Parts: sequence; structure tokens; C-alpha cells
Amino acid sequence: MRAEPRRQRDAHWATAGAVGRLEAAAATFAGTGNGVLPIGDAGFEHGGDIPGLGSHETGMDIDVWPVRTDSAQCTAGRITWQSSTYDRAATRRLVQEIRAKAPGHSALVFFNDPQLIAEGLTTSYPNHDNHLHIRYR
Repeated sequence: MRAEPRRQRDAHWATAGAVGRLEAAAATFAGTGNGVLPIGDAGFEHGGDIPGLGSHETGMDIDVWPVRTDSAQCTAGRITWQSSTYDRAATRRLVQEIRAKAPGHSALVFFNDPQLIAEGLTTSYPNHDNHLHIRYR
């Protein structure tokens, strides 16, 4: 896992449970050869409202970027599910690992790829074309 520059400078805190579950998924993802898993916004150290976000207040929400076909999630520009460099198969595997490493704890994964939505892996939500928003329970 690698922390990427965040929209919110200090929004890189999450509960130990959320971090542990995501680290477990990231460790499996690392073995796929699809590059490093970049992390976006999580929450503030002591919780609270993050300007511009409707959640991420309790340390149970973490954003990650979708996987690219060139595996350059951390070094190349941000993409959406509509980008030519979007790797749906690798992103699908990532979501499956996120869910597998958090049985009973991963309530939602917001991401607007219609194929992953149709497969029941993600849920559509406004402004979630360029990142996966994981909400742990």
C-alpha cells in the first residue's frame, strides 16, 4: 500500500480494524503483479467532518484508486472506470479481495463501474467514477 497525496492533507487516519482489513487485501493484491495499491482519503486522527466529503468521519471509510492496465496507479494520473487505461479485471480482483479480507465488516464499496455494479461487487454513488470508497462496519 502507498499513501498518495490526498485531497485533505491530514485525512489519513482510520481505525485499526479498517487499516488491518485493507492491509490484508493489499498484501494479496501485491502478489497479482498489478502494482501498488494507492490510498486516498480516510479520516482525521480524532474523527470529525472533512470539508467536501459526506463521510470519512469515524475512521471506517477509506478511498483507493482503481487499477490501471499499466499498473501505474501511484505514479501516473488518476483515471475513471471509463479510461482506456482502466483495468476492470484487476479492479474486480481487488474488490473481491477487499470483501474476502473483511467478512461481515465490509458493508459497501462505492464505485461507478456498471459491470462491477451488475456483478454485485460495488454500488453506484455520485462522484465515485475515479475511486473506490470502502466503508467498513
